[in-house]
Order: sequence, then structure tokens, then C-alpha cells
Amino acid sequence: MYLKLNGKNILVFILLFTLSSSFIACENKQKKEEHNQTKLLKGKADQSNSKLSQRYFEEGDFKKALEYDKKQLEVDLKYYKAVSSEISLDYNNIGLDYDELKEYTQALEYYKKAMKIDNVVLDFNSTERATTYYNIASSYDALEKYSDSLTYYFKALDIDNSVSGEYNEDVLATYLDIAKVYEKTEKYNSAFIYYRKALTLQETLFGKEDEDTLTTVRIIEDLKKKLN
Repeated sequence: MYLKLNGKNILVFILLFTLSSSFIACENKQKKEEHNQTKLLKGKADQSNSKLSQRYFEEGDFKKALEYDKKQLEVDLKYYKAVSSEISLDYNNIGLDYDELKEYTQALEYYKKAMKIDNVVLDFNSTERATTYYNIASSYDALEKYSDSLTYYFKALDIDNSVSGEYNEDVLATYLDIAKVYEKTEKYNSAFIYYRKALTLQETLFGKEDEDTLTTVRIIEDLKKKLN
């Protein structure tokens, strides 16, 4: 099955994305690209609809991608006949299409369907579960339900830390997401803490002179003014 999300235990290929200079300002989108804008081949059911969805998603035609992801879901529901990781991934893909269409309530509905299946078929510490948690968090974030958003960002963060260790880009992106939510809710002390965590990782992963690292430095300096 082709997927638009990160599943490190079952990946066949990954489309790598380069961090841009606007990483901090749109870290939610960047995180989505890192986690989600990847699809992979999995399962035995016919995959023709998924392949078409893959193409339309990459072309930016999210309505068409949604149409074919829903067709793939119908195929997989008939084929697998029970809860499975393939069905969960279909739900995540449909959620991602709705996200791109800015229909966040609908996206959240499908992410939660995926989560219910994850709770049955996946180990607690699995990257697929972390991705579903992240997707739920991002939808709550877009809906300005920040308390719920933080709850799921932290769930994703706990798994990423446990499975991959602190020094990876998934953790970095989630630190930035959390910091931005705290900043939007004017919890500047907490925002400062998580921007500092992100900065430490950026310096380790990319170096102190990296443009995104320097952007985070500037954000932290601005936050200091609000804290004084």
C-alpha cells in the first residue's frame, strides 16, 4: 500500500525533504512533509487506486487523491475483512488529504479511526503510532484546540524519543511544534524551553551556522524580551 506517512518499521522508500529557511514559521507543514508526504508499497490487495492517489497527491490535486484513497479503503476493507495496519494507513492517508484541503475536522475523524486500529494491532512504541498521534495533534492545532494538540504532540514525542533517541529530526520538528503552540497561547516560559531544546538539536544536527539554527536563535532572543 502506498502511504503518505512515515512508517519506519515497514518503509520501502522515503522521499527526503530539505529544511527551508522558513522552517520555524511553518514547522507544522515541515513536520507533515517529514512524517507524512511519503507513500510505500505494502500488502497484497490491489494497489491501483493507491498508485493514482500517490500521483495526484504529489501533483497537489488533493481532491483527486482523496477520491482514490477512499476507493483504496473500500478495496482493503473487502480484502482484509478485519482490523489491520493497512486499514489504519488508509485512514491516515484520507486524513492527510483532508488536511491538505484544510478540512481539519474531517481529517481528525479519520486519524482517530486510524488510532483505534493502532491500539489493537500495533506495539505501544511504534513509529506508525507516533505518526498517527502527530497527525491528530496537527489537526487539533489547526482547529486551535491547543490543549488537545499538546496532548498528542507529547504522545508522539514520547515514542520518537523511545524508539529513535532524542537526536533525530522527528524529535526536533515536534519540539518546534510544541514551542509554537505554547507561543500562540502566550505561555512564553514553556515556549522558551522547547525552542531551547530545538536549538540544541539543530546545533547538533546541522551546526551553529545553519540558517534554520540562526532563525531559532532569533526567535529565542525575541522571546527573552517578552519574558523580561
